[in-house]
Amino acid sequence: MKSLDDIQKLVLSAQNGEAVAWNALFRKHYPWMYATALQICGNIPAAKDAVQETLVNAYLKLQQLKDLNAFAGWLKTSLVRYCRRNKQEHSVSYEQYQLKKTQQPWEDELNRKLDWYAQQARLYNTLARLPDILQSVLLLRYYSNFNSYEQIASILCIPVGTVRSRLNQVKQKMMEHWQDSSDDNDKDFRQVKEWNDLYTVYFDNVYTSLHYREKLIAHFDRNLHLVFTSGKVVCGRRMVEQQIEEDILYGNSFAGLQVMSSGNISVVEVNNVNPAEYPDRCPDSTIFVLQRTGNKATRLHLHNFR
Repeated sequence: MKSLDDIQKLVLSAQNGEAVAWNALFRKHYPWMYATALQICGNIPAAKDAVQETLVNAYLKLQQLKDLNAFAGWLKTSLVRYCRRNKQEHSVSYEQYQLKKTQQPWEDELNRKLDWYAQQARLYNTLARLPDILQSVLLLRYYSNFNSYEQIASILCIPVGTVRSRLNQVKQKMMEHWQDSSDDNDKDFRQVKEWNDLYTVYFDNVYTSLHYREKLIAHFDRNLHLVFTSGKVVCGRRMVEQQIEEDILYGNSFAGLQVMSSGNISVVEVNNVNPAEYPDRCPDSTIFVLQRTGNKATRLHLHNFR
């Protein structure tokens, strides 16, 4: 049994982004959490779901915990609240419980905008191990202003049901990873920061610096797959280059740049600034979802919002 001081150290290390520390906390607290949830929920699937919900929520909000001694009590309070609320809301039938759950998704409690830089240090290690298709959905859901199921489906050209399915897969993958004590945080964090910094420089200067404009265009693979909201796919980076040239000609620019990265995926979100002469030329906002192979962007989803 670890002493209180040891637990405090684990919580502090987990807050600093150390996956091994969180994994240790996960293994220590999961048994009693499951037993507690089972007693309240009365069935195994609902109990497992309640524990997963509570742990995912705690993982994302761990840095908000100020009192290191309060970690176990914080978990228990959240778990009991979740179990009781869902027991009241859902019928005894687990099939009906699952049906209603799809209407009130597991991540609704995490729906508030999370600060990317505060959360990044604790998420990069897990996110980097998710498949690209799951990373895209997760980044859009939690770190983008366009995070509704319908918006994500439109951006990625997939059905809303697929968005829900992939988010549920994210939760399961995160749970599985927490049971793996491997730790490669520094490498993953450096890669995330490098891509965030790179795209910030490229997109911030694409209209004002020929050097960075050429760097950005060269970053796109010659056989880039450019995917539009309609589902239309255009091969080759020339269309991207032409669009940039037209924007410069008309005097358009970007503002409010936001970059979120994970593994081989980056999401770049910008507000478009139109010149006074052409106030309606570009939509209010554009979101780019870039997928890389090596150091080249090989796929780009482009979606506009008015």
